[in-house]
Amino acid sequence: MKILDNEKYIYKHNASKLIDILLNFPSQFKNAEQIFRETRLKDARLELKSNYKNAIVLGIGNPSTVAFKLLLSADINQLKIPVSFSSTSEIPSWVDKNTLIVALSHSGNTIEVLESVDKLTSLGYQIIAITGGGRLKEKAQENKNIILIEYHKDLLPRMAIGYAYVLMVEVLSETGLLRVEGFSRNMPFGLYWNDVENELSNFTKELTPEVPINSNIAKKIAINLFEKIPVIYGSSKITGTVAYRFKTQFCTVAKTLAHFNVLPDVNHDEITGWEVIPELRKDFIVLFITEDNIDMKIKKTIDLMHGIFLERNIKYLEIQLEATNSVVKAFKGFFLADWISLYLSILYDVDPNEITLIDKIKNRLTLLEKNNSS
Repeated sequence: MKILDNEKYIYKHNASKLIDILLNFPSQFKNAEQIFRETRLKDARLELKSNYKNAIVLGIGNPSTVAFKLLLSADINQLKIPVSFSSTSEIPSWVDKNTLIVALSHSGNTIEVLESVDKLTSLGYQIIAITGGGRLKEKAQENKNIILIEYHKDLLPRMAIGYAYVLMVEVLSETGLLRVEGFSRNMPFGLYWNDVENELSNFTKELTPEVPINSNIAKKIAINLFEKIPVIYGSSKITGTVAYRFKTQFCTVAKTLAHFNVLPDVNHDEITGWEVIPELRKDFIVLFITEDNIDMKIKKTIDLMHGIFLERNIKYLEIQLEATNSVVKAFKGFFLADWISLYLSILYDVDPNEITLIDKIKNRLTLLEKNNSS
């Protein structure tokens, strides 16, 4: 495990690209705000009406799913209308001209999103497209009913979460249908995102390859997770979103299977699964994601679960998140998941940037569609 203290090896191990992205990650928030402000100045259509009855976000995978989960789970976000998420090309029957429609795709080539956009534009509905480019950008340039908000595409999709979240919040706030505690449309540029940027910048200093194992929580946790299947449990709405991010990062970056769930749901069915035979229990490790202001009933439940796992020789760890508000707390959790996954990829000797199986499935689906249409 000492390899994690060999920073030269880490930087040579296909990790430098992801490390650069992580080091620059705290700047995404103000960059995204700047993009929205500049786009709004250039495109009067972004002066959105405030009488929408509901909203839908079209997206799938990273970063759209995580961004939407955070929108709903952060207690500082107060939505005045129902907002739903659609990850298929099926359009809900309730969507109409009074629905705020946001299409979110990093690549701009997400099949499900593109198919949904085609169906909705054929009905004459207006769509706000948040993307890094691709076919979604092209469609926006071809169709006056699609408003384009474009951000930088030269990121791994899963690492564009800052852009995706901020731009989605900016759109909803522009309508007046989302009130964010401490946020005002009249605030000086960048002020609201200072806390996120500052806390992540400070947190970065504790997690980089230059920080040795004994002082680096990300390296320590990666070592504990090595050659185990992580089961991540959130203890609240916000830590449940963080747990989901942990799962996706372990899968995509470290190329290891992972599972997530949220308390108290776990104790109504899943907990009985831990009666699995001892030979299988040893392959798992449980990672509890908690927070400084945890509900005392949930804390007592976790303490009881600790005892159950000790009785069954199931290894577990607990990570407590602390921050000035729930959004900052979530992004600190996301950030920690990113660094842990990076170090796990080093231990497993895999490329943290490649998503070979995802690309293979996408390519084969595209080929099947071409064959079916010919």
